Formats: sequence, structure tokens, C-alpha cells
Amino acid sequence: MTRRTMAERRRRAAARDSRREALLVLLDRAQRGTALTPDEAALLRAHVTAELSEADELRRTVAGQQNAIQRAEERTRAAEDAIAEAEADASRALAQAARDQQFAQDRAATVHAQRERARTAEAALALIHGGTIPAALLDSSLTFEP
Repeated sequence: MTRRTMAERRRRAAARDSRREALLVLLDRAQRGTALTPDEAALLRAHVTAELSEADELRRTVAGQQNAIQRAEERTRAAEDAIAEAEADASRALAQAARDQQFAQDRAATVHAQRERARTAEAALALIHGGTIPAALLDSSLTFEP
């Protein structure tokens, strides 16, 4: 807050305090039945009018602030909803990534096992074609899994 604003606030507060003190004096006189002079009656009207005007201005300011607060709350709720949705999306994506990773690991293990079987089969064929192992012995020494 600037000095100018603070000074203006202090000035308005002092004027309001002075006006209210005068109002109380005038109202006390009226309550006791003391007739007010035309100048005092005009002062009473001016002070009451100023108080009413300030009260109306304050009500408008408060209403504007309440509207701003309501809009901020609505934006906050919308942001919280968006955050919750993003967190749910992230959670689903992480779960899917974990499933995909497990699938890839399972697939890699399957491919590795198939390669090992293929190497075994290639070795067996090489031995058969090379003539080092008679075909009759192959049935008992090697097992082949399709």
C-alpha cells in the first residue's frame, strides 16, 4: 500500500470519527427534546447522508469482493478437478506402462527360449548332416520341443 493511500485512509477515518462524534452530540440533543438550530439540522442531515453514502459504497465493495471470492472458489474447484483428473490419467498410464513392461519382459524371455531351442535344433541338424551322430541315437540323446 502506498503512502498516499495510507494517508487518504487516515484522512477518511478521521473525518468519519469526527462526523460520528457530531452525530452523537446532535442525536443526544434531539433525544433530550432540545430543538436543533437550522444549521444543526442541516449538519445532522449532511452527516447522516454521508454515513448512508459510505455504507452503500461499502455494501457495493463487499458484494464485489464476495463475487470475486465466489469466482476464485469456482476456478479453484475447476483446477482441483483438473488436477484430480490428471492424477488419475497419470495413474492409469503408469499401470499401463507396468503391464507393457511386464509383457515385454515375458516376450523377451519367450524369444530367448525359442532361440535356445533353435540353436539346439541347429546343432542337432549339424551333427546329423555331418555324420558324427547316427540318426538312431538322436532319439535317445536329444529332445526336441516344437
